[in-house]
Amino acid sequence: MAGGRSIIILISTPSIFHSRLGSARNPSRRNVLYYTKKNRRLAAKSARSVAIDFYETAWYNLPAMKKQKKILRIAIYIETSRAHGRSMLTGIADASQACDNWQLEPVPPDLLKNPDYARQFDGLIVRVMDNETANALVKAGKPVIDTYGRIDDNPLPFIRLDDSGIAKLASNCFAEHRYMRCAYCGFPGIRFSDARGLLFRTFVLERGGTCEVFSGDDGRMLSDSYFRNEKMDEVHDERALRKWVEELPKPIAVFCCNDLRAYHLLRVCAEAHVAVPEEVAVLGVDNDTLLCAFAKPQLSSIDTGAFKAGQTAARMLAEAMGSPGRRPSDVMNRPAGIVERRSTDAYAVNTPWLSDALVYIRRRLGEGISTSDVVAHLGYSHTTVNKVFRAELGSSVQQEIIRQRRERACRLLVETDQTAAAISAECGYPSPQYFAHQFTAHFGMTPERWRRHQRPGP
Repeated sequence: MAGGRSIIILISTPSIFHSRLGSARNPSRRNVLYYTKKNRRLAAKSARSVAIDFYETAWYNLPAMKKQKKILRIAIYIETSRAHGRSMLTGIADASQACDNWQLEPVPPDLLKNPDYARQFDGLIVRVMDNETANALVKAGKPVIDTYGRIDDNPLPFIRLDDSGIAKLASNCFAEHRYMRCAYCGFPGIRFSDARGLLFRTFVLERGGTCEVFSGDDGRMLSDSYFRNEKMDEVHDERALRKWVEELPKPIAVFCCNDLRAYHLLRVCAEAHVAVPEEVAVLGVDNDTLLCAFAKPQLSSIDTGAFKAGQTAARMLAEAMGSPGRRPSDVMNRPAGIVERRSTDAYAVNTPWLSDALVYIRRRLGEGISTSDVVAHLGYSHTTVNKVFRAELGSSVQQEIIRQRRERACRLLVETDQTAAAISAECGYPSPQYFAHQFTAHFGMTPERWRRHQRPGP
């Protein structure tokens, strides 16, 4: 302490304990004055009366008492070829900040089949692709969180994307766009792809629609290892995919298992001179912003909520490490919602300009548009526009605007935690009070109460 200055340290435990400890273990710093937070006023008075440096700290930051935490090695294996995996990794890294003694270490998947290798880590967050790996990790006896969650009779706690929620979003999106004719395009033989396809087809059939399914290249199935080396510009089954697209009845809406598959489909449609979205509307999964932006046209996609899934995986591991022998509950991670872009900017209607009108309404809902705005955009008379709306939709232009506002509000209530006031503004209602009144009149309950009824329990 240069110049003989003293230091006041404001701490959270009895000052007499620390002053004795400072004198006994750190004699070179006898002019360190310790005060508890209760004696803040006394410490401040001392600081004014003599040349003193003033600090406030917790007791464990004191040099004489600071304890080094054991560094915990956390093995991480998440595929990074797609935005979903990278976003999940970001979520894990974000949540790990709360565990300041975690050391995240990337590991190769093949070594996880060796129990001795896994034992060197204090915990593992890994994508388990087969039973051999799962059994090896169980044998290692270390806390593990599986971020894939799709192997049979999984012995490990896992967090998995909610395929049912994803498929339901896709089906609802196409229903809102008035598509009764739908199709599914995946990677036959890949577990997550097959699961999503089956669920999507079920939801479409339940609402009275039809659903074509791409069966692959002469029925050839892929293995899960395909995704370790997938490439955006290589379509392994391009010939079969093009033949399937050309034979599809049109107009039709196609749900793809992920953005990569949707990108493949858009490329094949362009080569076959099939117009997107006018003839084929396309929806992907993962919301890979770069892939979606560079697609032609830009790709609509379901945001899987991967960042949140990564955060949850890290918290699950912290729970497992803090309570040895206690298995964390498995988690189905709900999708965050749909990000609509150009590839779904169409509606299955008979009059071409009616589709344009519906897209216009959807894009401008938040601006508080009216019937006059829609008529001016189309360039037809009020009478003609309303006549076509009633003939094809069974409602006037204003009724369609009200319906779309209500549908968007419902979606935001379920998929987000936004307040009713924020949702009111985003949907173009004049005021939160008007939104609440209109919503209650239609559903018989307030927006917040409706949200609680629609969301699954904790």
